[in-house]
Amino acid sequence: MLKRSGKSVAVENVNQEDIYVLEGVKKQNVTNEGFFIEKAEIEIISQEGKEKYLASIKFEKPDKYLISIRSRSGIEGARIYISDDSIRVNDRLHKKLYSGSAFYLKRKYGIAPGLIPLLLGDLIVENNYDEKKDSCLGNKIKMECYVKGIKLNYEIDCNRKKVVLVKQNDNFNKSFINISFTNFFNVGSHQIAKIIELKNIQYNIEVKVKVIKVESPWSGKIKFVPGKGYELIELV
Repeated sequence: MLKRSGKSVAVENVNQEDIYVLEGVKKQNVTNEGFFIEKAEIEIISQEGKEKYLASIKFEKPDKYLISIRSRSGIEGARIYISDDSIRVNDRLHKKLYSGSAFYLKRKYGIAPGLIPLLLGDLIVENNYDEKKDSCLGNKIKMECYVKGIKLNYEIDCNRKKVVLVKQNDNFNKSFINISFTNFFNVGSHQIAKIIELKNIQYNIEVKVKVIKVESPWSGKIKFVPGKGYELIELV
């Protein structure tokens, strides 16, 4: 148990996880194991209006994602494969196959491939980050770090040992992507946010995700099959 007195933290029954809450947070990272989000509702709000979809997401360690986007009636419109070095998309509606480097995501949307777990509420820090310097104040840790050269500001719930807010800053130290996580529920040995809300300030886009059904751990294999006869379009 932790006792707080100003900025110092006294410890009873010394326990590694109690002292370094961030270790407990990393143990609950969703991408520590494969998972299958069987159903999620997605709402995208932009200057063009509001769109609603259904989605499923498969993850195979260490870096493979397969995302299916469907209409509310269940018709699949796109299947997206992302790995650490590539992205491929089957556009089933227009019979097109998009293919390119995963760094297209960073150029287009500001999300580096290795930071995709942020979208699920995972805590990512560089190996040289000093986790001992952070302590809980008012049941919260607010920490700042750089990952892959990108500045991140985390807010962590010490009781849950989960990230509840992460902000990605631009080169001028202005927040341009904010992601919040609420309504946690238990899946296997960890917790997952039921509600994920992303705001991209740069592009004035809001994305709201409601996770309905999850299988974790999931031990399946991901395979992307390019659409037969689809027009190939390179993502640059």
